[in-house]
Amino acid sequence: MSDMIDEPQVASSVRDSETVRDRVADWILLEGDRRAVAGCLVVLIIVLVWTLINANVLAVGPNSSVSTVFGSGLTSGIVTLLTVALSINQLVLSRVFGSVDVLTERLNGSRELRQTVESIAGVPSSPNDPAEFLSLIAMTITDRAEGIVAVSDGTDWDPPTKLTDSLRDLAAYGENLDSNLESKAQLSALISTLLGTEYAENMTAVRYLQNEYAESIPEDVAGEFQAIETLLESIAVVRQFYKTITIQEDLATLSRQLVYSGITALMATFIVALMYLTSSVTLPILVLPVVVSIGIGIIIAPLALFVSYILRAATVARKTVSVGPFIPPNNGE
Repeated sequence: MSDMIDEPQVASSVRDSETVRDRVADWILLEGDRRAVAGCLVVLIIVLVWTLINANVLAVGPNSSVSTVFGSGLTSGIVTLLTVALSINQLVLSRVFGSVDVLTERLNGSRELRQTVESIAGVPSSPNDPAEFLSLIAMTITDRAEGIVAVSDGTDWDPPTKLTDSLRDLAAYGENLDSNLESKAQLSALISTLLGTEYAENMTAVRYLQNEYAESIPEDVAGEFQAIETLLESIAVVRQFYKTITIQEDLATLSRQLVYSGITALMATFIVALMYLTSSVTLPILVLPVVVSIGIGIIIAPLALFVSYILRAATVARKTVSVGPFIPPNNGE
């Protein structure tokens, strides 16, 4: 097994979507507005149903079973979704409430993280905006890494080329992370930037560099390495914290939107079902394909919303399993 251990490499940039397929997948799974993703799914289903009806694959005439499907099957499905919305709402509430001790512990943990970053960055206070706080960490990593290289240029210490190249890659990582951040950005966008395993790779690489060159590194430079390692650990903590908030916000929004869309869908099922009489319909037969297709689209909207939000929550949860330098297999895929 020892023969399989490779020297850890410094990642110089954060995860990025290289192909059109990757960008489309990122939009569907992570970055896209959940309502827009759900809307695209609804439109796709409407077009599909309308096409099947016009191809005579689906029957929507007076003697069809449309009224039964809308009046019973789809209605029970909507009620089930509304029950799910209530369960999600209870889950979110369970995360919001807590005892004084628990809430105080959370507050102290957040304060300690901010104070640690402020101390290393040398600033009197850190920003409240999540993107700006992460930017502060990224640029401090760059400043510290560049500072070590500057020390090697102005003193008798002559570090190996491998060490200075790794430090320059580390400085580039901080700059690249900062360039991918936008002030006042949504937390979901920040999470998308942090989904890669670069921070964990760099934690391992920095630790390796410290140990590999421990005998030749000056004491003050060793302190800089320790500061960089602490900042990378802060990114790990921030990533998990932002993930928690993102999923909690998404579930709260999903719960509300399921209620709104569920009531609308329930009304649609009643309206379409009541259009069908025993052997006739109240509308011209020519408009039935459009009416039924749109009706199904409205009814499927709550499910589409549920799918779009759960897709993002599941993707974020899967890709942020690691909280430190250990990277589960296929975590980056």
